[in-house]
Amino acid sequence: MTKLPDPKITPYGDAAIHLEYEAHGYSAAANKAVLSLAHELRASGDWQDVVCGYHSLVAVFHSHRLTSARAAKAVQDAVKTGRKTRKARPHKVVEIPVYYGGENGPDMEVIARSSGLTEAEIIKTHSAELYDVCMMGFIPGFTFLSEAPKALHHPRRAAPRLSVPSGSVGIAGWQTGIYGLSSPGGWQIIGRTDLQIFDASRETPFLLSAGDKVRFIAAAGISAGGL
Repeated sequence: MTKLPDPKITPYGDAAIHLEYEAHGYSAAANKAVLSLAHELRASGDWQDVVCGYHSLVAVFHSHRLTSARAAKAVQDAVKTGRKTRKARPHKVVEIPVYYGGENGPDMEVIARSSGLTEAEIIKTHSAELYDVCMMGFIPGFTFLSEAPKALHHPRRAAPRLSVPSGSVGIAGWQTGIYGLSSPGGWQIIGRTDLQIFDASRETPFLLSAGDKVRFIAAAGISAGGL
């Protein structure tokens, strides 16, 4: 396992603590440490909210119970304790059927040109990975996943689209992810799933959460929903 340096722990406003590991690009070790720490902090019941990033988290504390200094010390202690006792967290693996290319993946040709791969090779490469769900945001259900295969890395679009359909699967730099709702966006779109990642009417609105794993399954034909 990669040995991580100590994270930077600082106040984040009047009632939160920010923790961040130094990382250049994607660090699987840093993300696993963040998710494990978040799991432990939530389980303690001492924090109002814990929000994860790829290599960072924000822990919101009860300001009537703790000072910022005491809260920072609690997070620091949790980091030290976790290095000795942290166990693998439970997770679920969710299979996501994806209709790659065509109208569902309008940027497939862009990725083909930059990677030198055929569409079939891109599909095989992208769907061969078992991805970690690293964080959720910037809209409800947007799923930020672990690093895509290096051959598929590609910058965001120079001009973002005004509307990207819900369920679109895209690439931006080293990232790959899923749009939980229709929204503006600048990721390179290579496919789309009919699964609703976010549905406010469900008892459990979010299909995925940070710490889960995702396996993309290439679906044949055209999606029932269309565009």
